[in-house]
Amino acid sequence: MDTSELDEKPKWHFIGLEDARLFKWDGKYYLCGVRRDTIEGGQGRMELSEIEISDDKVKEISRFRIPTTKDDKTYCEKNWVPMLDRPYQFVKWTNPTEVVKVDKKNGKTETIILDETKRLPLPYDLRGSSQVLNFNEYYFTITHETQLFKDDLKRKDGLYRHRIIVWDKDFNFVHYSPSFSFMMANIEFCCGASWFNNDLLISFGFQDNSAFILRIPKDTFLKLINL
Repeated sequence: MDTSELDEKPKWHFIGLEDARLFKWDGKYYLCGVRRDTIEGGQGRMELSEIEISDDKVKEISRFRIPTTKDDKTYCEKNWVPMLDRPYQFVKWTNPTEVVKVDKKNGKTETIILDETKRLPLPYDLRGSSQVLNFNEYYFTITHETQLFKDDLKRKDGLYRHRIIVWDKDFNFVHYSPSFSFMMANIEFCCGASWFNNDLLISFGFQDNSAFILRIPKDTFLKLINL
């Protein structure tokens, strides 16, 4: 992607837009991920980039750094996932579920849904992975959870696993799947899901060095999530 018109000299060593999700709002294409190279010390914020896609290139044409809620003093915000049918709304956290709305004009973000009492009985935090899709009267997303540990050389390592989460339109939990792996690697990361014809396409990274797209027939997927 050509980002040259908006790039600035990095101020930290994680450079670029990390874990970007591709989606469409109001007829425009966007990427949204976390950027940590604009402030010394690596403070991370979600950034929304509008992009233009042509036959031979993809170009970034605007970039908006999204403030977080309340006092905007947290160190690192990441893995907010866009709701495809609600422009400028994201699921910020999954368990409990927090939905936020971004006001680009006024540069503010507000929490519009959060009920601390609605929690799933799971041992790990559920973090955003895929976009939030809808089906009839339900929303669903694919999340990831990380079990961190040290390898034999005392370096940081982790085991990533995924779940499918289903809500009703009021964001009450309806279903959650067992944890699963796509290809049994330690490090896998899903950052895309989209209906295409009668299939669900799921994009995911494998061991941080290759990418795949999984195709699941819609009927099969709906059986997996009890819908």
